[in-house]
Amino acid sequence: MAVVGPIEQILLPVRDIGAARRFYGGVLKLAAIADGEDLAIYDTGQAKLILFRSDAPATGIELAFTVASLEAALAELVAADVRIVSPPRTEPWGGRTAKIADPDGHVHSLVQYP
Repeated sequence: MAVVGPIEQILLPVRDIGAARRFYGGVLKLAAIADGEDLAIYDTGQAKLILFRSDAPATGIELAFTVASLEAALAELVAADVRIVSPPRTEPWGGRTAKIADPDGHVHSLVQYP
């Protein structure tokens, strides 16, 4: 038996909570669970994503979001002026990935499984 259970929360510091809300709730369309002055919590379908205001620089945390169609997701994100960090590519394991950036500069992956 594992010492720990599944990951249930991901904490991500952001400088501008308003911009983060617009990105994660508006652009990525994650369902909001809770909102506070310096905090926003979203349901990712698995773990809860907890954004909290911090003056710390962007971290090395990278989230990987599953998408049904990488091209369709990228088209929607480009239309919303999301910065594409790396274009779509086919991975050795057969899936396709691309990288995007949030308003704080956190780089996240989009993953389309084969």
